[in-house]
Amino acid sequence: MLERYRYGPGPAVAYPRHAHEEYQVCLNLELPGRVWYRRAWHTIAPRSLTVVAPQEVHETRDPDDRPAGGRYRVFYLDPGAVDAVAGAVAGRPARAGLADLLVPADELFDRFLRLHRSYQEAESRLTRDCLAQAALVALLERQRGVRPGRPPAPARHEAERVRAYLMDNLARNVSLADLARVANLSPYHLARTFATEYGLPPHAYQIQARVGLARRLLLAGRSATEVAYATGFYDPSHFTRHFRRVVGVPPGGYARSARTYNGEAPEPA
Repeated sequence: MLERYRYGPGPAVAYPRHAHEEYQVCLNLELPGRVWYRRAWHTIAPRSLTVVAPQEVHETRDPDDRPAGGRYRVFYLDPGAVDAVAGAVAGRPARAGLADLLVPADELFDRFLRLHRSYQEAESRLTRDCLAQAALVALLERQRGVRPGRPPAPARHEAERVRAYLMDNLARNVSLADLARVANLSPYHLARTFATEYGLPPHAYQIQARVGLARRLLLAGRSATEVAYATGFYDPSHFTRHFRRVVGVPPGGYARSARTYNGEAPEPA
């Protein structure tokens, strides 16, 4: 579960002590804060990532009146799912045991912020799954020193099955769990194996393949809106954002330039 909070300027606010059944990962974007956790008060600086363990009573408050607005992003992570990833990384059953409140790492903050934005920007399930797993693995490595166990046996054929499945289902909103079932590997090992074989994580490969198909459809005269949905993007703006990032120009500009290069007169803008 994810939450977004935006607070305007105003008097300091305090929230009563409470606990959650899940891990709570909070991104404090702008304003400082104070957190009572494990019988002590902690100062939270802007651009901080905090982790509250399940069933741990905590309290949050503003240290002073807010002179400006502030935003927070919050994740709630199922403890069983976190333990499953820890076990997959370690190569043996493991409990994550995330306990430190403050995680001083800009890279982790940016990973979780990108993950949160992937939900706001209607990214594919595969993109969200891969970003979530990568962020959680980085958090486990940082907080608990969890390190990858012995590399799994080469799984080239499994990676090829997944690549073929992706290519056959470009318009479908597949998940990382779907791909793991195709490969008969854990999601963690599937993502690791795929990136080793093809140089890209599964979600990045899917985007590249979708854009490649989109280029061919645009050159065949299909409209950008039609191509967006035919290639599995959420909507035309989602399609345009990724197409421009990969190709360097928006879909309409690409189609006009290609027709001009091939000796066809472009349609009026």
